[in-house]
Amino acid sequence: MVFLSSKEFELVNDWFWFAEHGERRRQRWTCDRDRGKRKRAMKAARALVVVVLALVGARATGVVASANANDAKDISREANGGEFDSTLSALFAWSIENSNGEALRSMAEASARDALPRAGTTTNENGKYTHEELMKKRAEIREVLDAIAAQPSEGEVAKTCGTILRSSEETTERKVAALDALYDIGSQIDMANDFAKMGVLDALLEAISSEDEAIVLGACRALASASSNNASVQTAMDERGGFDALMGLASSAKASNEVRYSALGVLGMSVRTHEASRAKFFSRNGVGALRDFMSVESGAKIRARALTLLVDVLAIENAAAVLVFPRDANEEQRAAVRGLARVLVETAASVESSADVVAMCVSAVSAALDAESSDALAQIARDVPTLAKVLERIDGFIADDGERDGFEWESRLQRARESAASALAKALAARRDEL
Repeated sequence: MVFLSSKEFELVNDWFWFAEHGERRRQRWTCDRDRGKRKRAMKAARALVVVVLALVGARATGVVASANANDAKDISREANGGEFDSTLSALFAWSIENSNGEALRSMAEASARDALPRAGTTTNENGKYTHEELMKKRAEIREVLDAIAAQPSEGEVAKTCGTILRSSEETTERKVAALDALYDIGSQIDMANDFAKMGVLDALLEAISSEDEAIVLGACRALASASSNNASVQTAMDERGGFDALMGLASSAKASNEVRYSALGVLGMSVRTHEASRAKFFSRNGVGALRDFMSVESGAKIRARALTLLVDVLAIENAAAVLVFPRDANEEQRAAVRGLARVLVETAASVESSADVVAMCVSAVSAALDAESSDALAQIARDVPTLAKVLERIDGFIADDGERDGFEWESRLQRARESAASALAKALAARRDEL
């Protein structure tokens, strides 16, 4: 056998692959006019292999005798005109006859002694790894692979974090760190879906009742990450009493505004996208909760979050008439609707409210009137002067080119003005009817 360089081996290997798959390729060629070209290409390829093997043999033996050269020429002629099988056999026979066994044996022994080429500096003359160096390198690679394999999976980390949260012996710092890890892990929907099975969801829901505010905030943050647009987690959370716990926390007078704000964020995710939670929220006087969230005492952040939640719910089909402003409401719900309508008008008229807040308040009032809520209309009729101030504020925003530019924004303000004017007209008509 002849010792081939990498380039020569690739060339010969490509030829044998071509020969093996030649019939398949020929079947794919459908153009008759190319058949002559294909035959000429096959002959040229055969001749090329013969020349390469001749050169390789010459290098292996050191010299090429004239008889050997003539043999190569004969084989070349056979490759051009003879059968492929016989040519291949002849090529192998020729290469074996003209190989230098001792030279090849020396090459093989040298190859066994020398290892892979080293990238960078080397320690031996040939620029290769020595056997000892290669063994050391293999041990280092194995150590790295073992270390990677020993790392816990994200599921194992989540379980460990759940255990830390439930332990009475762990410090607040350790629990907060565990909650940060669960926040990251819960952002992956597949991992979040497994929180209930791993017991992590129960640990998070227990954590929101902690007396340590840092733990409560971290638990709300982790729950928000896991339940965002995830009906599976929202359902599991509701089944475990989490929705009720969050609603109580968001409405708690004892909790700080920061805690209430975080709890309302998680609560709002379920109200927006989880139908069962949304129905439960409004059946338990959710309108009254929104009214309280939007009070001055709640702070600007909570008011803005509650208003956004209300507008998002009102955008859901039939939610205004069925859930927020139902005609069959009980007395508590009716009082909550009147209170909400008053807060909306007062917020829109406030000089502290931005144009965005004013537009959302007017949108909510308009939705209440479109739902034919008699309680909302009755309240607005009492607030005609305040509603007139809302119109003035909107006109001011429209006249002020510096606050916001763009056709869409101007159109939104115009729609808000039309809605406010329509609400004012209905309020005035209702007031006249009362008189």
